[in-house]
Amino acid sequence: MRSFFRRLIWSKENPGIKLIVFDFDGTLADTRDLLLKIISKHLLSFEISLTKNLLKFFGNAPLEEYLYITGVSKDLIKSVYAGITADFIKEHQKIKPCKNLNAVKLITVRKIIVSNNSSFFIQKSLNFLKANFFEKVYGADQFKNKVTMINSLRKKYRLSPSEIIYVGDKDKDVDVARDVGCHSVIISNKSSWSLREDIIKKKPDYLLTDLGKLPLVIAQLNATQLPAV
Repeated sequence: MRSFFRRLIWSKENPGIKLIVFDFDGTLADTRDLLLKIISKHLLSFEISLTKNLLKFFGNAPLEEYLYITGVSKDLIKSVYAGITADFIKEHQKIKPCKNLNAVKLITVRKIIVSNNSSFFIQKSLNFLKANFFEKVYGADQFKNKVTMINSLRKKYRLSPSEIIYVGDKDKDVDVARDVGCHSVIISNKSSWSLREDIIKKKPDYLLTDLGKLPLVIAQLNATQLPAV
């Protein structure tokens, strides 16, 4: 009986998972088609087309870095970035929520967004989707790279990597979680930016079809982190 109560007290003070970091595009919001349409329009003015290789890399880096990779002149990147961002904001009402987005609202663990999109566009989109249930939003304008940003959050909240889940939709997101040392949860469905076969090759800790299954993952991880009695 004493062991049972010790276990119960421990589980309340140490719930296992204490932070969930979410990607935005393709994970929380279905934005890929809209963003590609806008970016393609701006790149056409430089006679640049999005090849299969460029499409594969899309979303793995902040937009300014991606524009440089596509071949936009370095001295023009900022103005092109500004034009694309303005179009994003203008057309943000065309985006859709990813499947079972509202399930995230019911999760009581601290929830933070870390995305390669701009923080202003993310917040505008969250307002439109009525999904303002995230404690903080960090866009690419606020950090160097995702691994560095998540590690800074880990230190800020005094967490171990095992107390953090990173939720994304790309095969690259598995690498991010692995570099941090936290749990990787990848959502693979029609809104995702990576092919399921590419994600499977990276062997994420959990591969889900939608956000509605995330609470089950949290419960499982919390259960496995209970101490022996």
